[in-house]
Formats: sequence, structure tokens, C-alpha cells
Amino acid sequence: NITAPGGFAMMATRYFSRYGLSPDEGKRTLAKISSKSHHNGTLSPKAHLRREISVEAIMKAPIIAWPLGLFDCCGVTDGGAAAIVTRADMAKKFRPDPVYIKALQIAISSGEELMYTDYDYTHVEATYRAGAKAYQEAGIKNPREEISMMETHDCFSINELTQYEDLQISPRGRAKEDVDAGFFNLDGQIPNQSDGGLKSFGHPIAASGLRMLYELYKQLQGKAGPRQIKNPRFGLTHNMGGMPPYNMVSVSIVGR
Repeated sequence: NITAPGGFAMMATRYFSRYGLSPDEGKRTLAKISSKSHHNGTLSPKAHLRREISVEAIMKAPIIAWPLGLFDCCGVTDGGAAAIVTRADMAKKFRPDPVYIKALQIAISSGEELMYTDYDYTHVEATYRAGAKAYQEAGIKNPREEISMMETHDCFSINELTQYEDLQISPRGRAKEDVDAGFFNLDGQIPNQSDGGLKSFGHPIAASGLRMLYELYKQLQGKAGPRQIKNPRFGLTHNMGGMPPYNMVSVSIVGR
């Protein structure tokens, strides 16, 4: 979609302005997000792109739609995925270590944000609402303390940054602090994109959602190899189709 980089670039410039980030601070924050994901991708044998990309290389990459450069945008690739789903009370008849769906929520934008000038363009309302309903369904009171890991829709690095806040992990306007502290790194409190995310896998649309769930499935089984997260309890996946002001979002929470 040729309009997508422009829409998310607008989100980035608006976010920088609203929360007082200089262009260099903002771009460096986004670069840290992409570099983190590319590092995790080097540990994922199924990833399409498996190469370390430094923050400096990301900062110097060709611009796609300012401030988003080449490595702020996910790749294009083909892929497929399938899952076997059964009733919770039957799961252990098929294998001893199943993973259970704790919540599954979908939120759809009406497009109202496109029609009115009071939309702040620094968040995605459907992400916030789907996340809030998923936490309620799963009985999660404090997602920053209770979620162990996430796989979110990092089509562009700015989208991942705003998801930290929309999913109530980072306070509004302060996700940069968590990025700088390594909160979402593989060895951080809530690793995000432990398999490398869309940055490393590309985005074959529908297959992306099951790829995210597969990663959490292996993590919860303790079978993620060199990227294994210590003692995960709840994992969250986030998927989005559309643009910041007009979209559909799904949020799933899974656990043992």
C-alpha cells in the first residue's frame, strides 16, 4: 500500500512533536526498536531476514517517508501458517504441553478519526480498546507486571512504539524511557518480537498472526532455543490492518 508509509510517517512526526522529542531523539528511539527486532531475528531459523542491523546503520538508511527509513519499515515476503485448535478440555488428549487461549478480542475503527480534527494521531484507538477488553477477559489487572512477552504488529517502527502505550505497558508519552532502558529487549521485562517480528519475517498478511502465536506457543513450551524467555506466564499478540485513523485490530492473550 503506497499510502501506508506516509500515514505512519505522519504518526511519527506528530508523536515527536506532542511529546517533545527532537528529530534525532525520535529517529534514534525508532532505530533502537528496529535494531532490537533484527537482533532477535538472527536467533530465529524461520525468519526471512537474519542479520544484525546497528542503530547507526538504521539512522543512516535511505528515507522512505521522513522520518521513517528503510529499516523502519517491514519487508515484503510470502508465507503460510496453520494451527490446530481444539477445546480446552480436550487439549491434553493430543499433547502434554498445549497452550491455551485466555482472551481473543477484536476492535474496528469506524473511520471517525479520519473525519474530525481532534484525533491526536499519536495512538490507535482500536489497539487500546481491544487490549483493554482482552485484559478484562483474561483477568489481567496490571499488564505491565503480568504480561511476560508480546508479539505486536511492527509494520513500521512508530507503530510498535505507540503500541507500547496503547496496550498499557508504557505510560503515555514515555515509551522512549522503556526503549532506552531495554524493557522490550529479549533480556528485558517484557520482550517484544522475540522472534524478530515483521522486521525479520516480512508481512505475508494473514500468516503473520499465526506466526506470532506460534512464537508464543514455543516460548510457553520452553522450546524457543537461544531466544527462550525465562518462565513466561502470559503472552500477548497484536495484529492490525489499516492506517492509524482507520483500522481493525485483534489482541490475543495465551498461557499455559
